[in-house]
Amino acid sequence: MKSTAAAELEFWSELDQQVLACLRDGPTSMRDLAQRLGLSPGGATSVLLMLAAEGKIQVTGVELAERA
Repeated sequence: MKSTAAAELEFWSELDQQVLACLRDGPTSMRDLAQRLGLSPGGATSVLLMLAAEGKIQVTGVELAERA
């Protein structure tokens, strides 16, 4: 049986790999990325920000929100 810490580490590692695989397919919108990962757009944004802070990805684009 895995410890809670090991299970959490495995979850985040798998999520990281899923995000990186999606990004290897080319540029995508946050909405599309979130949908592919089964996350909310806010959740996907949080994951991307963590990956950027770890130096695993580089955020290079920002757009005006549709509702702005």
